[in-house]
Amino acid sequence: MLFVFVGLAFSVLALGKNVCVMKNQQETGSIDPQRGSDYTEAMALVNLYDTLVFPNTAGVMEPKLAESWTASPDGLSYTFRLKVGVRFHDGTEVTAEDVKFSMDRSLALEEGYSWLWADIIDEVTVDDTYVVTFYLTSPFAPFVGSLTSLWVANKDLVLAHAGPGDFGEFGDYGMEWFTLTEDEDAGSGPYMLKNWDRGREIVFERFLNYFEGWPHGDKSIDEFHSLLIKEAATTRTMLRNGELTLTDHWLAFEDYEEIDGYPNAQLVSFMSTEQYNMKLNTKKPPLDDIHIRRMIAWATDYDAVYTQIEPGCGEARGIIPSTIPGHNPRVFQYYFDLDKAREELEQSKYYPNVPPIEIVWPTGTEYRLKIAADLQKNLAKLGVELVLNPQTWGRMCELSTTLESTPHIMGISTPANYPDPDSYFYPIYYSKAAGTFFSTEWLHEPMIDELIDAERKELDPEERTHLMNVLQQVILERCPDVFVFIMPLRIGVQNYLKGFTPRPVQSFYYYPHDWWFEK
Repeated sequence: MLFVFVGLAFSVLALGKNVCVMKNQQETGSIDPQRGSDYTEAMALVNLYDTLVFPNTAGVMEPKLAESWTASPDGLSYTFRLKVGVRFHDGTEVTAEDVKFSMDRSLALEEGYSWLWADIIDEVTVDDTYVVTFYLTSPFAPFVGSLTSLWVANKDLVLAHAGPGDFGEFGDYGMEWFTLTEDEDAGSGPYMLKNWDRGREIVFERFLNYFEGWPHGDKSIDEFHSLLIKEAATTRTMLRNGELTLTDHWLAFEDYEEIDGYPNAQLVSFMSTEQYNMKLNTKKPPLDDIHIRRMIAWATDYDAVYTQIEPGCGEARGIIPSTIPGHNPRVFQYYFDLDKAREELEQSKYYPNVPPIEIVWPTGTEYRLKIAADLQKNLAKLGVELVLNPQTWGRMCELSTTLESTPHIMGISTPANYPDPDSYFYPIYYSKAAGTFFSTEWLHEPMIDELIDAERKELDPEERTHLMNVLQQVILERCPDVFVFIMPLRIGVQNYLKGFTPRPVQSFYYYPHDWWFEK
């Protein structure tokens, strides 16, 4: 199958198309704009669909579909004026009706990023063909930034494909069509869905009539292939042989070191907003005992991660990465100390017969295996057994849905869904957020919920910063996570690929509209 794919790709190149082939460790689960949420799904959606606003490299929101916007002084309404003449892939125009439909659909389906707005949006009104207003139930400080997750879909096209369902006049809201489609989408983004061979590859082709144009002309990327490859050796070989244009960012440090030595390839690296944490199920014995959680935090060899496992990574300090505005460099951070770990262990109600502790992480991520194995070695010195249990990403998402099925420890990197500290509070520690891969700590603490509600509603920047500092301290005292390191996003690319642009929002850096081939 792989040989056939490569042959087809290069026959396309022979016809004069610029074909960009990317390796992905993780399969794309959904391209439904109101259901997708993880890294590969977001990568597909950012290319197929447009949002009202778009982050620049500093995380500042710039107009995309929106021409401009205004907010009421009380923070309870936001009015967006759309650009005129933007076209969906089927040629129809993007209007305020499509924006309203997309938000209404998100809230009705209660999937994807709907948690961002579920308790916030009161009503969305179409004020004019190109004017839409969002009315909020209460102020939401990061509202504009959160709209990077509102993918605007073609209302008429989605409803034309709606089947019988539970949503009244909207039937199934087109969910089955999105689930089964292989070559259609409902977007206006720079790329269209050309082919989706599930479990193997997904192919996007350039939308020539994209409203922002193609500033790189015939050097632009005509086709973008995301190819599922889980073996690091296969990835290195294909990149070295020119069969891959770029890798993803999930290889081991040693792989990237080797890639950087290839004559035809180079390493692109930048500090991301993703922080690798070991999420602790605070309600599952023996981790329901805070002394056991603190023991794990003290038994983690952070320096080994920084110097041996992930050299060049960012040092973690608390909940908010240093790459996000609102990070507090003064918050407490654990360090490696087995004596302190032993002290915590001996204070535990489970001492000296601590039940085995299980750690789960996604298969194929070598650095996470090394971190888990190092922790296993350190805990063994304390007489505590750590069971290593790598799982597929899909299985990890399933395990996250209930407290009982959530493992003791989940090794997960937490990205920014929007460049605001709230992205590290609400979807992780708010009680209603539990049951997703973002939130496997199962804290369920009213005080934390109240503080999160307060920081989200506070429009004064100084007061909001104060609230977030208090919130961080309260959470850290519970030790619901081991904050390990800030991920450097390393990507191996062919020398001829230009224009890779980092943005501090999940998957917005895999945006081939920026890229071009210089051959």
